[in-house]
Amino acid sequence: MGYRLAMVDRIRENSRAAALLADVFDFDIARLDPVEPVRLASGGELRAVAGDASGGTFFVCDDGPVLYAGSEGTAGIVAADLDATIRLVVGVPTWQDVVADAPDTDAMRASFEASYAELRADEPRIDQLGAEVISELDLDQVSVEELLASLSRCLTELSPGYVLLNENGDEYDPL
Repeated sequence: MGYRLAMVDRIRENSRAAALLADVFDFDIARLDPVEPVRLASGGELRAVAGDASGGTFFVCDDGPVLYAGSEGTAGIVAADLDATIRLVVGVPTWQDVVADAPDTDAMRASFEASYAELRADEPRIDQLGAEVISELDLDQVSVEELLASLSRCLTELSPGYVLLNENGDEYDPL
């Protein structure tokens, strides 16, 4: 699994990218404690790699996909790997506002545009800051359309194979 976590090391080594990810894009590699003990129903490995301000946790699953577990008992695969997760949280920083619209990418796009307009009003430099993170971490720029399509595929096609359970064995609801 080590090669799949190289992005965490790159973030740790780049204080500017780490600060922007934590402060602007709500992906904090220092916040690793999930709200409760969790496990995959399959018995696969789950490794916390970041958290967000709402108490949610990003986990890398044993074979690479990144699962997000919200603090309110919802979970799902949001990206195929950690690099794709960084592209998602930077390119679609309001991604949580669009998941309910999957798999309809047109509806996801409409939700994104509305929520992103609000975010841009609060943080007018959001596009510039996102480009800085992408550059600092040497990632390719990906269009919003590609990011939304990938998120939709992850939520609808990959998520059913990664059921998250709490310590009592109760399933998390889909994102």
